[in-house]
Amino acid sequence: MPTANILIVEDDLISAHYLKKILSENSLNVIAIADNATEALKIFKQSKPDLILMDIMINGNVSGCELALDIRRFDLDVIIIFLSAYSDEKMLEYALSASAYSYLLKPYRDNDILSTIKMALHLRREPSFQNIISLKNGYEYNIQEKKLSQNSFEIPLSEKFSQLLDILVRNRGNSVSSEQIASKLSQKDYSINNIRSIIHRLKAKYPDLEIHNISKKGYVIY
Repeated sequence: MPTANILIVEDDLISAHYLKKILSENSLNVIAIADNATEALKIFKQSKPDLILMDIMINGNVSGCELALDIRRFDLDVIIIFLSAYSDEKMLEYALSASAYSYLLKPYRDNDILSTIKMALHLRREPSFQNIISLKNGYEYNIQEKKLSQNSFEIPLSEKFSQLLDILVRNRGNSVSSEQIASKLSQKDYSINNIRSIIHRLKAKYPDLEIHNISKKGYVIY
């Protein structure tokens, strides 16, 4: 089992501590247990776990699904696995909107959760996307070399443009918020206005590069 730092968000403390015991016995480090969204978000920002096991029904007014959406505003990569006794359509849609890796129904078997975590961590360490990502209007982006080309001609990019494109292309077809972009950029002082300006200049320079602003959600490239 690959090593990982895990945050458990669960309002049933008996279940949470039993889950911690299972994980610890399999070389997985549980950094904390939280039973509400406020505490969980604070721990997440401080500790940056690799993976979150998230109960949907937790203490407080914010559900696990809503918390997961908040977390996605800051981090696109953290693995979220939902744990729930509920399997209705609305809950499943929530899980999809938060880009959850998996959705396990309670009561789950120990082996089920361990195998799900193992697979999630393996896929994170071995990305499945190809190096060359095809975009609309003849554009291609090389993930490994961080290079953009159109109709086989390489397009020179500034460092800011390159960093921004890398984030958008890795999430091609999905909206990425300004907060998510800021959290990934190498300089930590990027504001939403800075990001908006960079995108505006990139679109002005390459008008046929399909980058769209999705109202209240962020930016998406096709």
